[in-house]
Amino acid sequence: MPFLQQPTKIMKYQHKNIRMKIKAQSFIDYAALIAVISISLMAMWGYVLKSVNARIYHVKADLNSPINGIR
Repeated sequence: MPFLQQPTKIMKYQHKNIRMKIKAQSFIDYAALIAVISISLMAMWGYVLKSVNARIYHVKADLNSPINGIR
């Protein structure tokens, strides 16, 4: 019965080659994911900085207000 034979060296090599391709594909997927997240964070950083500066400006304006601010 030929299907019960031990795997040959070629079959072992093919199995190892397939596993290596799967690992390489996973690495590429994670690298692409990290790159997309990094680029999106860099693109959003300007908006975050403007938002924080606007909040600080409004807090300073409220504190310096003659009606309800700190004297």
